[in-house]
Amino acid sequence: MRYIFLLFFAFLLGLGAILYLNKNRLPSLREIVPIAQFQKLPIKREAPELVGIQDWINSEPLTLKELRGKVVLVDFWTYTCINCIRTFPHLSEWHRKYKDSGFVLLGVHSPEFNFEKKKENVVKEVRKYGLEYPIALDNDHETWNAFQNRYWPAEYLIDVNGNIRYHHFGEGRYAETESAIQQLLLEAGLLSIDKITEIRKVPSDVEFRKIGTPEIYLGYSRIKNLGNQEKNIPPNEPYTFSEPKNIAQNRFYFVGTWNIMPEFAEFGGEEGKLILRYKANKVNVVLESRENLEIQLEVRLDGEYLTDQNKGADVFFKDGKSFVNVQNSKLYNFVDTGNTYDWHTLEIMIFSPGLRAFTFTFG
Repeated sequence: MRYIFLLFFAFLLGLGAILYLNKNRLPSLREIVPIAQFQKLPIKREAPELVGIQDWINSEPLTLKELRGKVVLVDFWTYTCINCIRTFPHLSEWHRKYKDSGFVLLGVHSPEFNFEKKKENVVKEVRKYGLEYPIALDNDHETWNAFQNRYWPAEYLIDVNGNIRYHHFGEGRYAETESAIQQLLLEAGLLSIDKITEIRKVPSDVEFRKIGTPEIYLGYSRIKNLGNQEKNIPPNEPYTFSEPKNIAQNRFYFVGTWNIMPEFAEFGGEEGKLILRYKANKVNVVLESRENLEIQLEVRLDGEYLTDQNKGADVFFKDGKSFVNVQNSKLYNFVDTGNTYDWHTLEIMIFSPGLRAFTFTFG
């Protein structure tokens, strides 16, 4: 018994010496905890193959079959989705940290609107946000349907054997998703313990519980929250809306002549407005101009022109007034009140035909 005790004591001394000599390259216990706390990820199902891909950005064509042996995160997104845009910093950071450790981040761009099918539009936004990982153009939603996906953004994490082991829909859970990436890399022997970095939960820059207005679509296939629902408004034909006397919360109003199409409403008069009563800190509007002509919009908030304290990223000033120029088909940021979430009335004045409005989004 004494002999066994001496051997055990010697083992402990040796282990202590190894740990001491390697203390500079071993992670702290605090760094390992996120992985240790994550239970083994279950196999959900085999990942379907990429199908119906029209083109690629940042890569030659890829298949999931040829990516076997790597951990793959498939990210479904579309470039006018504000929720997708807010995930880009996290996705880009994971690509940077793990691309040399057997990890592949694969963006699948599945468009919500027809103009998002144009490769040149997607490329412009990819360059704007500095996205460097492979992006597949899934214009007909064939890969979207193969995954039985229904959300933007959506993340599917696939192991080295081609099985889906984790998924998340929408924003958030960034720490949990990165922990899952690390776990599958460790499980496959693609990541060593000394390469694990501490994962900190990043607070969101949007307090969703304070946003009081839902996403609002202006095309008739999903139109909702229209305040001046006058009788006998025809689809696909011009109709002239009068300016309302009262503005209700969480309602938008057409003023002037508008043609309400399936995806968007197009302004067809010489002078008109979009009016919105909302509660949020940021207002974004997906817009384009017919024939790609530049259209200048005048913008007011609560009856006043915007200022440096509440203007959105796409607002500029001229002669004391606030404006947004619309030409490219994209999401435009009109208002940003920082950390303040209050009720406001946004007025967008239009002075030429051809503006197409798709949706309001917030935060």
